[in-house]
Amino acid sequence: MRVNRSIPDTEKVNSNTKVISTMSIRSIVEKIHSEDFRAYNSVGKSVTKVSKVIKRALGCVKSGGRVIYVGSGTSGRIGAQDAIEMWPTYGLGRETFDYLIAGGKIALTKSIEGAEDSGESAVRELNKKKLTNRDCVIGITASGRTPFVVAALREAKARGCFTAAIVNSSKSPLKEVAEVVIFLNSGPEVIQGSTRMKAATSQKMVLNIISTTIAIKLGRTYGNRMFHMKASFNKKLKLRAASMISERFGLSETAAKGMLEENAYNLEKTVRQLERIRKR
Repeated sequence: MRVNRSIPDTEKVNSNTKVISTMSIRSIVEKIHSEDFRAYNSVGKSVTKVSKVIKRALGCVKSGGRVIYVGSGTSGRIGAQDAIEMWPTYGLGRETFDYLIAGGKIALTKSIEGAEDSGESAVRELNKKKLTNRDCVIGITASGRTPFVVAALREAKARGCFTAAIVNSSKSPLKEVAEVVIFLNSGPEVIQGSTRMKAATSQKMVLNIISTTIAIKLGRTYGNRMFHMKASFNKKLKLRAASMISERFGLSETAAKGMLEENAYNLEKTVRQLERIRKR
């Protein structure tokens, strides 16, 4: 039978899982797990390009720009999650990390499949972001050809932004649009076309690496601790902050908690205060 090589890699049938519906539960679990290693390895093979994107994106942020993720469906939600979590984790808000998802905010909790086909809406929504040439726009698309993402990157490129793409298909029109294309060769999915699986796993790994590295290089960590986390948000974060202060400065947890309370759980302020005391 003739193979259609024009379809995205993620839409092809996985020869390793053709009989998965006849397998036992244990065998299905093992098969899905073994397939996930390809997602992990695809990221490892992309380290050079990921590093290049980080270097350029960091430069954008330092010049007053933003990192803006663009995606639809699962890819859009992964981008949104990564951007949103930068605030409680590192104190970096939407002035630093932002996102654009096909279908808008409602698409974060509800599937709006048709939204990904509208390139016009991508340009319209990007305009609302008041894009400047200091911004970095990163498109995320498993197929590598989602109209919403392609249109957004074309518009960003036309405005002088640094553009990058994270794709899971070797044949992508984004190669002609993005300055850097990170191809994650995660292969055909366990269930044909279910890109919320391996493709999404590899995408999330890359976004975690990009955002975390940028945060580190912006001085938002203290060693490997969350120096700028919003410790007042909940009990878990308060305990984490007290533990960090206690361990770093040799205080009892009670004393550490007391100092944090005096500073309204502003972790950075507390650390700086203790460093000044230590130097006396």
